[in-house]
Amino acid sequence: MSSILQLPTSVENQEVKLEEVRQLFGAAGDISSQELFGTGVTYRHDWGDRKGQWTLNLNWGFVNNNSRVFVAIGEGAPGGGKFIGAARYTLHNVAPRNGVVSIWVNIEWGDPIRLYVDYLAINF
Repeated sequence: MSSILQLPTSVENQEVKLEEVRQLFGAAGDISSQELFGTGVTYRHDWGDRKGQWTLNLNWGFVNNNSRVFVAIGEGAPGGGKFIGAARYTLHNVAPRNGVVSIWVNIEWGDPIRLYVDYLAINF
């Protein structure tokens, strides 16, 4: 058995749901010096039932090559939340570029199970 992690063989592209994007702070004039400087938004995407290794490309016009994008992945709970189950979810890479955030995930489970991904994107 090889200990070298294999690159994902499955790739999918999806569009961001703009009505579900949430701005973190008010307009630039409303941000105090004690808060995060820049414009930031957060978004949760339901990637559906998955297993194995995937490169998932989220098409999102807010993101550019200089965006700071932070990602958290987890098993989707009924009703929309996330929970810690027995499956192992691993996030390997996050790569923002103009109009797209690409992530490499691995889900170790026997059957496809729900994947929710939380994105925090900040533009300076």
